Amino acid sequence: MPPPQHILPSKDKDAAAVLVELLKPGAWIPPAHARWLPVIEALLETFLRHFDRAVLAQLLDQQRALPPSASAAARTARMAGELTALHKICQMLARNPHLPAEARAALAPLESLPPEAIPDTAVSAAVALAVQVRPDLELDPENPKVARGSVADVFRFRDRTSEGNAIAFKTVRADSLLRIQNEAAILMRMAKDCPAVGVVAGPNFAVALAEALRDAADALLREIDFVGEAANLRDARAFYKFNRRIRVPATIGVPIDRGIFMEFVDGIPLLDAPLDYESRRDAARLVFRRLVLDPLFSGLPESIFHADPHAGNLMVQTQKHAPLTLVLLDWSQAGRLLAPLRHALVALCLYCATGDEPSPEVLKRLLESHRKSIRIPLPQGTGDPLHAAFEIVQQLALQGHPVPLNLLLLRKSFLTLDGITRQLDPDFNAWQETLAYASGVFASEAVARTLSIQFPWLDRPDFYRSGLPTRTLAAHFAGTMQKRFVHMHKHCWRVSEIRAMLR
Repeated sequence: MPPPQHILPSKDKDAAAVLVELLKPGAWIPPAHARWLPVIEALLETFLRHFDRAVLAQLLDQQRALPPSASAAARTARMAGELTALHKICQMLARNPHLPAEARAALAPLESLPPEAIPDTAVSAAVALAVQVRPDLELDPENPKVARGSVADVFRFRDRTSEGNAIAFKTVRADSLLRIQNEAAILMRMAKDCPAVGVVAGPNFAVALAEALRDAADALLREIDFVGEAANLRDARAFYKFNRRIRVPATIGVPIDRGIFMEFVDGIPLLDAPLDYESRRDAARLVFRRLVLDPLFSGLPESIFHADPHAGNLMVQTQKHAPLTLVLLDWSQAGRLLAPLRHALVALCLYCATGDEPSPEVLKRLLESHRKSIRIPLPQGTGDPLHAAFEIVQQLALQGHPVPLNLLLLRKSFLTLDGITRQLDPDFNAWQETLAYASGVFASEAVARTLSIQFPWLDRPDFYRSGLPTRTLAAHFAGTMQKRFVHMHKHCWRVSEIRAMLR
């Protein structure tokens, strides 16, 4: 049976253009951003044209092997197996609740690949690399394959000289190492060419796009930066050391160029765990509080957060007579929030909660910028103040403002966890959970706020976990009460006017 004609490059279309046509980017873009479709299609074509003809021919052959009725999501998932950057994009798309359910279902397997998919050649290479560094190790004979990722594989080893715990060895595949370095270099070259995009889409979009491409290149390189991952693991263990319901694996020894040794932590994938209704509600609250709210309200000079908390990186340990424990894996992608940035984000949430347009001063602190005339209206239809605050972050980035990378990573982490918590508990409400958590934070600040009334010079953001001085809270509440009073007065006046007309 001959392959479908629409998959064969014509004289007018090269392989890159055909592949982009098969991906159908328009199916993934919300209607509000449809005007950027030609730019996005051009960027995808440019990215693919950086690969040699043999790679593009292989991608086309794989597309020809799919049935003609294959959906755009299925074709995208197949191509993502060969392009790490596309794989990462597909993982984010799979977590997007605004996409059709069938599209997310087609992309969901890319979140966590089955360990059985690890080929024997990869096992042999991992054993040779591990034994070269640790001759005392041997592959676990019962369960050697632990996990397969888009970049790295995880194996279980044991120490021959002792009966100690199992050791996890995470190692990047040789082909993935070269592929990531190549794709990161392509993204950096595309970032340098972004000024040309500004002619069509405007200078602000060009600046934002260049920054996004550089951030994507850095994110790819972090996947193979095992020294950086070891530092993230140490900081995460220090951050959660007093919380018995969170477990972060400890590193073992010094990382090597192509891998890292860690303690092996057993567990069940969070979304696959056999939990009853109450346990699922508890798990949703635990995930959101520990991974979003704890870093946001830490009260520390700097807090760390997991920047890629998809379902494949979250495991649980269950006990009969104890609450479940959440295991956080894969800290190659982590973000850090300095206190001033956290305080600015909490202040932005307060503006969204009271319905006021954010002040230029707050936006200036949020962007770590010296510009004084930044203004942005409150977004409509976001559902709650927390989603509204992160929507403002996105709009600022699209307008070309220098949004800190850690703020964009936190937004991505929040949206991912928002989807996971809803899968655990369909009734979970992130904003209500934030209010309940914040009430506890404010209660812990009661003594400090009492002192700040007597000693006003103590009323500074760094004096509170929330980062909100008492005078700021008072001003917002006073403004809210005034708006409600004016609204009530207008309503009463209208009622009186209607009654007078009826008489």
